[in-house]
Amino acid sequence: MTDRPDDTPAPRDADELTDAVSELGATDTDRLEAVEEHNASLEERLPDGSDLPRTHEDPEANGTPAQG
Repeated sequence: MTDRPDDTPAPRDADELTDAVSELGATDTDRLEAVEEHNASLEERLPDGSDLPRTHEDPEANGTPAQG
Protein backbone atom coordinates (compact mmCIF):
# COMPACT_ATOMS: atom_id res chain seq x y z
CA MET A 1 0.00 0.00 0.00
CA THR A 2 1.29 3.48 -0.81
CA ASP A 3 0.79 6.88 0.76
CA ARG A 4 -0.07 8.31 -2.65
CA PRO A 5 -3.78 8.78 -3.32
CA ASP A 6 -5.12 6.84 -6.27
CA ASP A 7 -6.02 9.57 -8.73
CA THR A 8 -5.93 7.28 -11.75
CA PRO A 9 -8.96 8.00 -13.94
CA ALA A 10 -11.46 5.21 -14.38
CA PRO A 11 -11.19 3.31 -17.67
CA ARG A 12 -13.32 4.73 -20.44
CA ASP A 13 -15.83 2.64 -22.30
CA ALA A 14 -15.91 2.22 -26.08
CA ASP A 15 -18.41 5.05 -26.61
CA GLU A 16 -16.27 7.52 -24.66
CA LEU A 17 -13.17 6.51 -26.61
CA THR A 18 -15.02 6.84 -29.91
CA ASP A 19 -16.18 10.34 -28.94
CA ALA A 20 -12.65 11.34 -27.90
CA VAL A 21 -11.17 10.13 -31.19
CA SER A 22 -13.88 11.77 -33.29
CA GLU A 23 -13.02 15.12 -31.69
CA LEU A 24 -9.60 14.92 -33.36
CA GLY A 25 -11.03 15.35 -36.85
CA ALA A 26 -13.79 14.50 -39.30
CA THR A 27 -11.91 11.84 -41.26
CA ASP A 28 -9.39 9.13 -40.42
CA THR A 29 -6.73 11.18 -42.22
CA ASP A 30 -7.55 14.26 -40.16
CA ARG A 31 -7.37 12.23 -36.96
CA LEU A 32 -4.03 10.67 -37.92
CA GLU A 33 -2.61 14.09 -38.76
CA ALA A 34 -3.77 15.44 -35.38
CA VAL A 35 -2.03 12.58 -33.59
CA GLU A 36 1.11 13.09 -35.69
CA GLU A 37 1.20 16.79 -34.79
CA HIS A 38 0.72 15.98 -31.11
CA ASN A 39 3.54 13.43 -31.21
CA ALA A 40 5.84 15.88 -32.99
CA SER A 41 5.10 18.47 -30.32
CA LEU A 42 6.01 15.97 -27.61
CA GLU A 43 9.27 15.07 -29.37
CA GLU A 44 10.24 18.74 -29.59
CA ARG A 45 9.86 19.07 -25.83
CA LEU A 46 11.94 16.00 -24.96
CA PRO A 47 15.34 16.84 -23.49
CA ASP A 48 18.37 15.60 -25.34
CA GLY A 49 20.76 13.20 -23.67
CA SER A 50 22.99 15.98 -22.36
CA ASP A 51 20.13 17.25 -20.20
CA LEU A 52 19.89 13.90 -18.42
CA PRO A 53 23.10 13.54 -16.41
CA ARG A 54 22.01 10.32 -14.71
CA THR A 55 21.90 8.53 -18.07
CA HIS A 56 25.66 8.91 -18.50
CA GLU A 57 27.68 6.26 -16.75
CA ASP A 58 30.70 7.14 -14.71
CA PRO A 59 33.36 4.60 -15.78
CA GLU A 60 34.94 4.77 -12.32
CA ALA A 61 31.65 3.96 -10.58
CA ASN A 62 31.53 0.35 -11.81
CA GLY A 63 28.63 0.84 -14.17
CA THR A 64 26.45 2.95 -11.91
CA PRO A 65 25.11 6.28 -13.15
CA ALA A 66 27.18 9.35 -12.39
CA GLN A 67 25.95 11.31 -9.41
CA GLY A 68 25.50 15.02 -10.01
